[in-house]
Amino acid sequence: MSVASSRLSSVSSLLKSPGMRAKVVNQASKVRFKLPKNLKDILTNFGSGFDHKQYENLIVTIRDADMKDHELLELLTETCSCIPLLGPTHKLFVEALLTPNWTFRSVQVTDAYKGFLIDLISAHNYHTKLVIDKLVNQFKPEDNDSATEWEFSKSRNKDLERLRHVHDVLQMLIRIIPMATDILLQSLVENYPYFRRTTQSHEIYIYALLQILDYAPHLRSDILSLIINRLIVLDVNVPRTEIDEYEDEEDMDETDKGNIGVFTMDEVSPNVAKHKKETEMRRMKHPVAHTLDVCMEQILQYVYHCCHVQGTLDWDTSKNLYHVILKIFEQIILPTHASHHVQFIMFYICSFKLTISEAFVNWLWRKVSNPNVAPIIRQSSVSYVASLLARATFVDLGLLKATLFEMSSWIHSYISSQDSLECANSDVRVHAVFYSVCQAMFYVIAFRHKHLVNTRKNLLFLQSLNLTKVIACKLNPLKVCQSAVVQNFAAVTRTYQLAYCYSIIEHNARSNLPIIQSSNRVSLWLDTFFPFDPYMLLKSAPRINPIYMMYQGGTVDEESCQMDSRNEIEGDDFMDETLPSLSSSHNDMDVFSYGTSPGFMHP
Repeated sequence: MSVASSRLSSVSSLLKSPGMRAKVVNQASKVRFKLPKNLKDILTNFGSGFDHKQYENLIVTIRDADMKDHELLELLTETCSCIPLLGPTHKLFVEALLTPNWTFRSVQVTDAYKGFLIDLISAHNYHTKLVIDKLVNQFKPEDNDSATEWEFSKSRNKDLERLRHVHDVLQMLIRIIPMATDILLQSLVENYPYFRRTTQSHEIYIYALLQILDYAPHLRSDILSLIINRLIVLDVNVPRTEIDEYEDEEDMDETDKGNIGVFTMDEVSPNVAKHKKETEMRRMKHPVAHTLDVCMEQILQYVYHCCHVQGTLDWDTSKNLYHVILKIFEQIILPTHASHHVQFIMFYICSFKLTISEAFVNWLWRKVSNPNVAPIIRQSSVSYVASLLARATFVDLGLLKATLFEMSSWIHSYISSQDSLECANSDVRVHAVFYSVCQAMFYVIAFRHKHLVNTRKNLLFLQSLNLTKVIACKLNPLKVCQSAVVQNFAAVTRTYQLAYCYSIIEHNARSNLPIIQSSNRVSLWLDTFFPFDPYMLLKSAPRINPIYMMYQGGTVDEESCQMDSRNEIEGDDFMDETLPSLSSSHNDMDVFSYGTSPGFMHP
């Protein structure tokens, strides 16, 4: 073999190794940076239309070179003396200067770079959007494919240092450039991570957005609106059924694994093992649900720290934040039907003080009782009222009774208006709000009946609601309302002799009128929306669980109820077999246990 062929073969064998090939390619692609002595002349000549070649070579060198700290510092120093020349004509040169990653450099370089950016924007507003876009892009992790949570990421400290430098520049830009605020908001929207990006991408971005509020509190409404809007996107893309399926599949997989790896935990310290186990237990199996969970914890933490100073509620701050979130709730959350968790931001802030809860319920009720509001919004509002009254431990008996009285008064007024008509409209869709309010009242009474019958005074209050007239009116709400609500309401009212629903229920089951078909759309809406159904996210749940009420049934004397009901329907050959039997062996009141919306099992 010749010497030449021997050399070729050795080089070829070296390059067969992927690592060696990458190393050779990287070495070949590196560009050494050398600052031209006539930088000002190059910029001036290009601005005058001369010597494009030298200008283009300079841009390529700056963009591709791996500059050392002293080289970048030298470039910035020289460029600062040329800033008056850097107008729109030199946009490509400015873009090249914004390419180097400067946030991890020495203190001298980072300070020089910040000064350069401020001087550039002060002299040429034209470059404001370009600079802000580059800065906001720093809110994203360097490794966008990393699946590691940010709190466990090795790059966390580096990310925090990078964000500190970026915020220093943004703070100065907002202070000296009036139009920077609008450009910043536009850039924040455009660069927000896609909902299927990694949890770390969302976590860092939201963290950076909330940091902006420290030096730009006037942007709070816009930034919180952006965050909540994107959390809604996450929320509607993780239905409860999907979360349940993922949890069930993971549980089955763990069971199938048996005791594989049972000794691996012995190799780590007990404290580390315990922390790891607790972290895994709080992790959602569904990837999008996990992202939502981490983000919800961030926003709930922000709400708490914003409203509390050293653990004590700051009323003025809380009131201001409540109004900001209420506006966002009205614009984004209230019109959204398929969200399951984001609305708990409002639930959480309401728990800080009863006054906030009362204000929120009153605000919602004004929506419900206003005929000029769209029916779908009125229905959604009353669902929020009912769900909050039923689920919130911080709602006291006074607010509960006052709201039930408002519901009852509105219902009776509506019934009277229909009775005064010679021919009422038989299409249930026309009365959708009425049925939603009826269902809300039935739901709250059935869910909170323990608190409403514990004294004679409270029992007399329930009797004053005149529930018999409601269920017996010609609009027949028991026929349209969700069946689980009706069954539980019937059991409670029968036990405490507030109303007798079973004969109407059985009559409805036997009837086969065309109205059943026309009620499908309304019934579907009534079936599927109680917004404060049990909170399924794990990491953020400790903030919600202490203020959340799970249903506890079993106090109604069902045996007596079932016996009387059997006497009522004995010998009835027309009873619809699809209706749950009141004489079944299971506890009727236990159907309030969570299964499907509105927070309890369908009977």
